Amino acid sequence: DPELGAVFVPHALRVRSRSLPTGGPRLLLCLGGSLRAGSLSTGVLRHAAELAREAGAQAEIFTVRELPTLFEPGVTRASDPGVSRLRTHVDAASTLLVMTPIYGGTPSGAVKNLLDVLHLFKDGDVGPLTGRRVVVGAVGGGAITGGYEYQPGATATLEIACRNLGAWVSPRHLEFSELMFDASGALVDPLGKDALRTAVHGLVAPRSVTT
Repeated sequence: DPELGAVFVPHALRVRSRSLPTGGPRLLLCLGGSLRAGSLSTGVLRHAAELAREAGAQAEIFTVRELPTLFEPGVTRASDPGVSRLRTHVDAASTLLVMTPIYGGTPSGAVKNLLDVLHLFKDGDVGPLTGRRVVVGAVGGGAITGGYEYQPGATATLEIACRNLGAWVSPRHLEFSELMFDASGALVDPLGKDALRTAVHGLVAPRSVTT
């Protein structure tokens, strides 16, 4: 079970893979969020970074606000503003948490744009997330109706996008209702907090490689 501490490396990745950071504490990259002031998904990223640091790991946050570039195949360049910084963050990361707001049951275009830009850094059939373990999550729904219905479309789309970049994506997605947050935007629901803590600790725990 990958959740218990082993990273399972697909056969294709054993033959040719992107090198991962070695030595020192693991580094969790918290990626995504939204452009909205007081964004709940960005708040989850900050909370996750704090949990990672409390566990003795390093953590960095890169939100959609830091990437002004709209990905256009053949037009967007690796040297464009924000793009090179995104690559630096991804290259340094051991693992990633990717969070999006839910818009109409799907991830935001801004978060999808972040992942699309990473295709610039593919090396043949090796993606920039190859060998990296990723947890995907989403925030949205419930505030108007007072209830919540699971909406798997957003996290399912993120999983597909991350897999296409070479990542191993945990089947345990995170999804938070707006009802889980207080008026200040802090995640306060006990089950939600526990789910996030479990996911982060799993991402930053030392791991062996099983082939």
